[in-house]
Amino acid sequence: MIESMFSLLRLANRQLLHRIWRKVSRGDADVMSAEERLLTGIMHEHADEYFNQFEFADVIGEPEFDPETKNDPFKHIALHAAVENQLKNRDPIEAFQFYNAMRRKKCSHHDAVHLLGAILLHYLAPVLDHKKGRFELDGYLRLLKKYKSRQPEKIMPALENEPTSFVAEEPGPTTTQTLHDIRSAMEGRSFGSLEEAQAFATSFVEEKNWKPAPEFLGLSPEQMHRVLLRPLEDTNDIVTLNPEIRPEDFAEIPVVIETLYFLRRLNDLQPLKATTKGNLPQAFAREMHAEFSDFPYPPDFKISSEENDLELMALRRLLGMCGLIKKQHKKFSLTRKGQLLVDKGFEAQHFLLLLKNYMLKFNWGFRDRYPDLGILQQSVIFSCYLLHRKAGGFIHTDELGDCIIRAYPMVLDTLKDYRPYDSPEQTVRNMFALRFIERFCEYFGLVEIRRKPKKPYFQDRLVKTTSLFKKLFCWKL
Repeated sequence: MIESMFSLLRLANRQLLHRIWRKVSRGDADVMSAEERLLTGIMHEHADEYFNQFEFADVIGEPEFDPETKNDPFKHIALHAAVENQLKNRDPIEAFQFYNAMRRKKCSHHDAVHLLGAILLHYLAPVLDHKKGRFELDGYLRLLKKYKSRQPEKIMPALENEPTSFVAEEPGPTTTQTLHDIRSAMEGRSFGSLEEAQAFATSFVEEKNWKPAPEFLGLSPEQMHRVLLRPLEDTNDIVTLNPEIRPEDFAEIPVVIETLYFLRRLNDLQPLKATTKGNLPQAFAREMHAEFSDFPYPPDFKISSEENDLELMALRRLLGMCGLIKKQHKKFSLTRKGQLLVDKGFEAQHFLLLLKNYMLKFNWGFRDRYPDLGILQQSVIFSCYLLHRKAGGFIHTDELGDCIIRAYPMVLDTLKDYRPYDSPEQTVRNMFALRFIERFCEYFGLVEIRRKPKKPYFQDRLVKTTSLFKKLFCWKL
């Protein structure tokens, strides 16, 4: 039961749910696995509520299941699927018995599944939150038996008062090193009580967490923690974005030029009827491709679909995430926000809207076949800080990539089995240069790149920050 449950939770991430959603849209449901068919049925049950999230799942970041996210449709679908699988297999039998008891008390199937999911999440959330540890099956079975006789409306309030029990795994290398450092610091000291020793250990850890670290270029572990988990939300002591940059500062950068062209043409032609796959109509896609694509197609080549131009697909979906365009009743049109932009002009607020959505929500791996390696996007503020510290003049992108490796050496373990003809180190450098430097920073006018041919299909890239970068990021360090 446990392995099949976690298998479904791993399957039900944003990218894979989107692929399933697109399979159904294309009429390919007959080639689905049993797990995919289960998820398909559950997604359709929630289509009215979560249509936009399913439609844009492949370009929304944070692909992993996050138990702390509120109102997350992907969390909801994953839990729903895990419960349905338990009921189908009657494993554990206590879940099936709880479900039948709720049905006898006049609960609908949907409500009974939700109650079962709430009990499951009570013990599942700590495991998923800590990314390690063991699911406490005995506690889950105990609550199923305990609440089987309760009235449905009393279960959720009672569940809030139930304690959770997290069964941890053995400490990893970082934890072990910290314990070793505490023991070393305590050697030769005498303490009058256990409380005094505990206070010393707490103070030692806090001091260590606030101490600048060379591998973080002077940021402390505590600051890096906030940079990774709450970028631009809880990092005002590190950096803020200047809301008063002027239109002339960003008027000539690629993302602004393409956005304005797209929105103005859509304003002229709306509503645009989507294709059967839900893409932009061919004529509009060809016009955008001819205007902006620098991909080395033959001069007379015409794309047959939006899907032939991944940069266009990325732009269209970014504009949808920003609330500037919409697709309703299989037709594309401007939103009220998008219409105001076209009528009154592109301002700093619009640039920041595009920037923040691309930085924090858009899936950076959307256009390549590299592994997910979400830390590259999660650490976007640190990467910008890296540019601030290192790229005032031209510097090789590989040198910047090496700084990322020093800050997050665990990424090499993640990639050790990937692309045996490239070392893990070089893979990280290449991914950093492609996803962060080119597709984010250059696209948003934050860096200038000098390219030198290296060998077929590869380039040396030298990069330095632009005046827009220096005006946009206000560093407090």
